[in-house]
Amino acid sequence: MAQRERKVTIGIAKASIIAAGYAAVTILIAPIAYGPIQVRISDILMPIPFIPYFGWSGVIGLALGTFIANLISPYGIWDVVLGTLANFLGGTGSYYARKINNGIIGRLIAVIVPIIVVTILIGYVLLNLIYEVPLFIAIGGVFIGELISVGFGGFLLITMLEKRLERQ
Repeated sequence: MAQRERKVTIGIAKASIIAAGYAAVTILIAPIAYGPIQVRISDILMPIPFIPYFGWSGVIGLALGTFIANLISPYGIWDVVLGTLANFLGGTGSYYARKINNGIIGRLIAVIVPIIVVTILIGYVLLNLIYEVPLFIAIGGVFIGELISVGFGGFLLITMLEKRLERQ
């Protein structure tokens, strides 16, 4: 197999594993993964594109995993479309955050971008504008959940992955 084909195959495998993991965890925790007040534990993976080992495979895996997981969302097609878009944009922001030369600042940006994007697209657009959930509950519920999963969990994940991958 040519080097390029091998690289593409490995990228597809990484994206598939991330997508499967994201979708499985989200569906497993469905009672707390969907709704105006949610802690989507699977969003711990949101900043994973920040890690060069994952890169664009992480972005694609997050978007695909979200698409699959949101097929069972009580918010229907709107959540499939907006959730997939939110995680694609959030993952892309995390991917580009690695270009910041300061490690701690880069990691902070890698978690802040997905928190903001998901809070706006899911909290404000999906829940508040489309489903008319009161603004404070819609934005507050999503923001707090993202702060826990992405801000705390995602930051720890990428910090530990960086250290682990440096040793190899």
